[in-house]
Amino acid sequence: MNQLKSEWIKVTTTKSAYWLYAIGIGLAVVLAVVIGQFEQPATGDPMAGAPGGGSDPLFAILGVSAFTVLLAWIAAIVGVTGEYRYHTIKATFLTTPSRWPAILAKTALFTVLSMVVTAIAVILALLVAGALSGNEGWTPFSGDGLTYLWRFPVYAALGTIAVTGLAYIMRNAAGTISLFLVWILALEGMVSLIPRVGEDIAAWMPFANGDYWTQGEAAKGYITWGEWPAFALYAAVCIVLWAVGLVMTLRRDA
Repeated sequence: MNQLKSEWIKVTTTKSAYWLYAIGIGLAVVLAVVIGQFEQPATGDPMAGAPGGGSDPLFAILGVSAFTVLLAWIAAIVGVTGEYRYHTIKATFLTTPSRWPAILAKTALFTVLSMVVTAIAVILALLVAGALSGNEGWTPFSGDGLTYLWRFPVYAALGTIAVTGLAYIMRNAAGTISLFLVWILALEGMVSLIPRVGEDIAAWMPFANGDYWTQGEAAKGYITWGEWPAFALYAAVCIVLWAVGLVMTLRRDA
């Protein structure tokens, strides 16, 4: 508990976390406003059956997957690497010689924060896009909307575990963020271009499987198995990456 209190103080006394979480939620809401307005034709009546904020919950929360989750992950990376940058990690490990409780506490805190921030962004985006679309028959927290409300936070939480492990491995904010963004935004998409075996390899990409579990058929890509096997693969890779970061941190100097 003392470790969690210590990590909470670190997070709440730095501006970067506030800014990253606030910008993530703000961009999700702004995009939801645009989507909700886009669904209305010139007459102001909702376009029944057309994809948009009031008829497609996934479209309404596009900003959550595009901005909120990514910025929550970056906040976790900065939270870990900032201690190495300002050399406070040595004091942390001096007060916790076994190290793993401090690492576990930081991971747990940022995981919960990612879940909370993502859930808030999903709720606000669904409400705003639905209200602006004018579709009175749309219920945001049932069916697909309810599924996204819990799957997106879980997806963000597992990704936070992964990036925390990666941050402990690299110990540098710029390098960790660059590698991570290249991985999820470029590598996982480009690997399918490899002749003959590219599509088979692409099906095993962890974040592609996470997207498929979160968003359903819209993000299936080359994946041939079901949503829950995709979730298991995504979760396993995230946990393994964190475990590698933990082991490396326990074995090397601060």
